[in-house]
Amino acid sequence: MNIFCHRGLFDNKKVVENTLNAFKQSIRLKLGIEFDIRITKDKRLVVFHDKSLKRLAGINKLVKDCTYNELCNYNLLNTDLKIPLLSDVLKLIDGRVPILIEIKDNLSPLVLQKFNRLLLDYNGKVLLQSFNFLLIKKISLSSLKRYEIGILLTNNYKGLKQKIYEFYIYEYLIKRKYCKFISSPKELAIKIKDKSSKPLFIWTIKTKEEFIEYKKYSNNLICEENSIQNNNYISNKNERN
Repeated sequence: MNIFCHRGLFDNKKVVENTLNAFKQSIRLKLGIEFDIRITKDKRLVVFHDKSLKRLAGINKLVKDCTYNELCNYNLLNTDLKIPLLSDVLKLIDGRVPILIEIKDNLSPLVLQKFNRLLLDYNGKVLLQSFNFLLIKKISLSSLKRYEIGILLTNNYKGLKQKIYEFYIYEYLIKRKYCKFISSPKELAIKIKDKSSKPLFIWTIKTKEEFIEYKKYSNNLICEENSIQNNNYISNKNERN
C-alpha cells in the first residue's frame, strides 16, 4: 500500500497544508507526500495549492503576480508559517519518502529547465502529475521524462461536457504512452479501473471508511489526515519498522 498525504499532514490550525511542518509530519510516519507547485512573478517555484492567496493568507492577490520576497511577507492562517520554495521542500524530504508533485501552472521552457535542475540534485522517488494534458505531453518530451508522469482527472464538468470529457479520457488520453499512471477523483475510480490497467492513484480519501473502501481498487491512495490517523495500516506499518 502506497499512501500519499494530501498536501502533507495538516489541520490548517497549527500545521498548515503544503508547508514544511506538514511534510515533517508525513516523514515522521514514513508516508509519501503529494504537494502542489506554482510559479511566482520572478519565476521561482513555490509549493502552494491555490491560485490566490486569499484563503490561506487573507490577501487578494494571485501567486503569479507576487515575487517570492513579497510572498515571504505573508503568514499562513494566523501562524508564523510561510509559503516554501520547492528547493527547501526537496531539501527537507531528501528522498526519505516518495513525492507526488502536482504542477499547477504551465511551465515555460525556462521554468522547465529550472525544475529539471532542482530535481537533478534530488535523490528519491518522484512522480509528476497535472490536469493540463498539453503540459504533461510537453514534460514527456523533456528531460523530465525520466520520471513517471501521470494525468490528473476531474469530475467537475456537468452533463454533456462530462460525458465528452470522459469519452476523451477513455478512448484516447489514458492510452497514450506518456501517461504512465492515472490520478482519479474517487468518484471516477471504479470506471477508470475498468478501462485501464495502468497504475491508479485515487484522491482525496478523507475518512477511515473511505480508506477501507477504496483500498479495494488501488494500492495508491492520496489521503487527508482523518483517513490515516489511528488507522490500523499506520499502526501495523510502524510496528514493522
